[in-house]
Amino acid sequence: MINFFTPQNTVLLITGLVNLAMSIFVFIRSPKNKINLYFGLVTFFNLLWAITLIIFNLSNDEKILRLFASLPYTMAWLVIIFLFYFAVYFPYQLFPIKKIYYFLINIVSVLMVMYTVFGYKLFVLGVNFTPNHMANYDFVGYSIYAALMTLVILSSLIILIIKYKKAEGIFKTQLGLILISVIIGTIFGCYFNLFLMYIDNFSYIHLGPLFTLFINFIVFSFLVLPKEKIHG
Repeated sequence: MINFFTPQNTVLLITGLVNLAMSIFVFIRSPKNKINLYFGLVTFFNLLWAITLIIFNLSNDEKILRLFASLPYTMAWLVIIFLFYFAVYFPYQLFPIKKIYYFLINIVSVLMVMYTVFGYKLFVLGVNFTPNHMANYDFVGYSIYAALMTLVILSSLIILIIKYKKAEGIFKTQLGLILISVIIGTIFGCYFNLFLMYIDNFSYIHLGPLFTLFINFIVFSFLVLPKEKIHG
């Protein structure tokens, strides 16, 4: 009998529920505001990331396990992409991003989603059930994914750093704390859910969504608690 409430699944479930609550609150509050929109999408796909990892942990079918060894990477990619767009607009858009960059990001994202969803058999070469659920990824495809994700994360950090240097007052404080949270969250998230896979270590996959939740909680507190109105 499969034990649902393992430490991994419990952390993932709590993480998912907290992200769901934040996502609903933000979307209801101001869905047309770009800051709220992109943050809401970050939390929503963080929820789906946690759910796909839970299914990966629980699956006892080879085909399902293989699919859900790939889908968490779809959700993680979308989390990072919408985090990038959030960085562009929070707390205001400092400089315009050229349309060619948006086009490239969107094209790469579509291809990445298609690859990890419809081409998951190319991405995931095989799976194992013992000693625990594990997957064998195509080295080239996985490395391209890791490199592109790292590039998007670094781009988000560069945008936040530039904004932090130019910001004043409450915005400087907010950007400084968000910058720290993004650095901590992405470093540990990438380590536990991206780089450990190179040595077939799946013991800590629940920590990626948890560290992303750390970022989301910091951002959420700024969207809800401050008296200053943040414009998108």
